[in-house]
Amino acid sequence: MRYSEVVKAYAEIEHTTSRQRIGDLLAALIARTPPEVLGRLVYLTQGKLYPDFVGVEMGLAERLALRAVARALDASEEQVRKNLAATGDLGATAEQVLRRKGHRARRPLSVGEVYERLDRLARSAGPGAQGQKIELLRELVGDASPEEARYLVRTATGKLRLGVADMTLLDVLAMVYAGGKQARPVIERAYNLTSDLGLVATELAEGGLERLAALKPQPGRPIRPMLAQRLGSPSEIMQRMGGACAAEYKYDGERVQVHRLADGQVAIFSRRIEDITHQYPDVLESVRKHLRPRSAIFEGEVVAVEPGTGELRPFQELMHRKRKHRVQEAIEAYPVALVAFDLLYADSVDYTPHPYPKRRAVLSKAIESTPSLCLATQEVVRSAETLERFFLKAVADGAEGVVCKNVSEHATYRAGAREWLWIKYKREYVSAMADTVDLVVVGALHGRGRRGGTFGSLLLAAYDPEADVFRAVTKCGSGFSDQDLQQDLPRRLEPLELPHRHPRVDSRLVPDVWFVPEVVIEVIGAEITLSPTHTAALGQFRPGSGLAIRFPRFTGRYRDDKRPEDATTVAELAEMYRRQLRQLPQ
Repeated sequence: MRYSEVVKAYAEIEHTTSRQRIGDLLAALIARTPPEVLGRLVYLTQGKLYPDFVGVEMGLAERLALRAVARALDASEEQVRKNLAATGDLGATAEQVLRRKGHRARRPLSVGEVYERLDRLARSAGPGAQGQKIELLRELVGDASPEEARYLVRTATGKLRLGVADMTLLDVLAMVYAGGKQARPVIERAYNLTSDLGLVATELAEGGLERLAALKPQPGRPIRPMLAQRLGSPSEIMQRMGGACAAEYKYDGERVQVHRLADGQVAIFSRRIEDITHQYPDVLESVRKHLRPRSAIFEGEVVAVEPGTGELRPFQELMHRKRKHRVQEAIEAYPVALVAFDLLYADSVDYTPHPYPKRRAVLSKAIESTPSLCLATQEVVRSAETLERFFLKAVADGAEGVVCKNVSEHATYRAGAREWLWIKYKREYVSAMADTVDLVVVGALHGRGRRGGTFGSLLLAAYDPEADVFRAVTKCGSGFSDQDLQQDLPRRLEPLELPHRHPRVDSRLVPDVWFVPEVVIEVIGAEITLSPTHTAALGQFRPGSGLAIRFPRFTGRYRDDKRPEDATTVAELAEMYRRQLRQLPQ
């Protein structure tokens, strides 16, 4: 398959904000893609070469890419830099200069060849790696047409940004290979169990729905985590749970998924499906010593503990474990423990179809409990009063609150889903908007006065999983330190800038700058109120009005452990607003 066909589709996708049109264009492209290269095409369309958990990235900084482009164009770096200042896009710069020079492709490029050459670029390492990367990109741009060069440079620098979400690709695969969206549940389940869209696409194209339905968890491939709903009343929780549930401490730590392979290797993945094994070598050692199954996948929470006492410490102390250097010092200064709470796979048995009590029972036998690796504290409760007592004990012990888990025979592990089988009950929920929310940055307004030259406020959105969009809920300009404004936010957000609203963003408010919805931050506010400006829960409580957060403030916590799709949902905000209404004096 020629790469020029792919580029033609990319160009059309880039110039539309209609999700229906994007889906149609992708469907046409995928339908004519040979199955043997379909997986690679899916990765390239996502702007990557492998699923996120593999950890292979292009690794080409823009300054190096600029050098490669200048060499490919037979132009000076200063000339390219000036053009870049005008376009703001190195890919567009490469295309423009090549067109002016009358450049034509030396020969047709195939999708497979483009993928392999980009893969060599990404894997260049060791002494001279930067030079190798520059030369590989120079050769590739030189072989390409001007339009192909635009997307090759964007892909190599991690700035493809087509606005194509995972869920959109799943819908397209269902339409092309399975006759329509009715097949989506089987395809989505396969994705949730493998976290690998390229694999799912290939298996579906070659073996159909039957092969996808037969996919099982495999150590080394992270499973997308099951998520919890939230409620603020023990009586509501017990009603939802049918009168009984397993209440479990909700620890203020980092949720992780631990994989032990049959060869003894251990890997740790974040809830964003990223490999964070290097952060916790002490946890690896505990798993090797105290996990009994030869191969397994289980979930837990890494928590900071007080040296010498084992008492729980705040989440912020875990941030010191994010470093890649001087790790041993961090281990000694900020010790951690791993608290396990669910078992998904052990010694060739897939436990995700089993009810939660069965998974917990097998987990308790799989772990030799020690101070560094233990089970989450749990109690089966059958009344709201008992749940409230357990909740207060959890808070007194340093936990955030509790997670209540359904104990019926239907309580299977629903990978990637947020359902009422798990319900969070945190200490902040007992008063209106004392709880924090995790929102996605979708835009920014320029600062004035003292904040001139920086962001004055951020436009934040909640996630609507039914529509797979991010709906605006507030502007936030409070709580940011000088370092946030001058260093951290520009570093995180500037690579995500867009000239137009992202197709998955729903906002009436038009900011000065739009962003790809990627960065998640934690926010606290005074209350949730109705607003004619924002679109979260638009029309649900009053015609023409959505929900907004009054007096929002950044807590200082960047939720790097959360994907944008894991942010607070519109439904959760609506439930918090209803709770506020119930608390108002009658």
